[in-house]
Amino acid sequence: MVLLTITQAAKDAIITHQRLSLQAPAPQDGEPDLRDPIDGGPIAHGQLIDITNALKKYSADKASVDCASDLETILRGSKIYTPPPKPKPEKSPEYVVLMARLREDEERRAYERMINPPPPQETFAQRYPGSKAFGADIIKSPIVDEVDEMTYADINRQMTLIINVLITIITCSVGIWITAWHWPTPARLGLSLGGSSVVAIAEVAIYFGYIKRMSDAKDKEVRKFESKEVVETWVIDGSTGQKALSHGRDESLRQRKGKHR
Repeated sequence: MVLLTITQAAKDAIITHQRLSLQAPAPQDGEPDLRDPIDGGPIAHGQLIDITNALKKYSADKASVDCASDLETILRGSKIYTPPPKPKPEKSPEYVVLMARLREDEERRAYERMINPPPPQETFAQRYPGSKAFGADIIKSPIVDEVDEMTYADINRQMTLIINVLITIITCSVGIWITAWHWPTPARLGLSLGGSSVVAIAEVAIYFGYIKRMSDAKDKEVRKFESKEVVETWVIDGSTGQKALSHGRDESLRQRKGKHR
């Protein structure tokens, strides 16, 4: 059932229908009551149809119908009726008393916080002024920048290598395709794909061999340890004030004279 709003034309039609029928139409199946119509009130679409049909019948019987009797005129300006929201239920006395008590308690706590503010919280830097923040040295260290630079360099090298491999494969396949121009198309296609596949496998094998040689060189460099050997020894004699060499005097070496104090 569709409910519409009562316009002025619909109100006049309802009043005229009640006057001519000498009684107000009784609502049926939950239809709104039309005994006291008001502008903007609800009316069912079926009620409007019944009223217009009755007015047309009265007009045919030469009754005094002084309002619009066609449905189009009556519906002009009408909208879908939206019932007003239901009123909120009244609050119980217990609820009102409880809310008033809670409000008073909150105001009392706010007043106490205002006159007795809590002490400010002590931070870690205030408690330990000589300490450093955790990870401060790590953040300031240039190792992160070096790692980033190495990472960027590795990515750049790998991207360059991939581009070079793709260019080599495409160039070889195109060259084989052009060279075998007198062959049939399937044979040219197979030869081109096979040649490019062989070139790709060779490029990958060479690259992995290069990586293996680099890793082996790094491992050898890590395993290699530095050995130190004493070549010459300088002995300073405090009594004579002269320097003596363990393996003889060398004129090319600078001699120093010490003075005992």
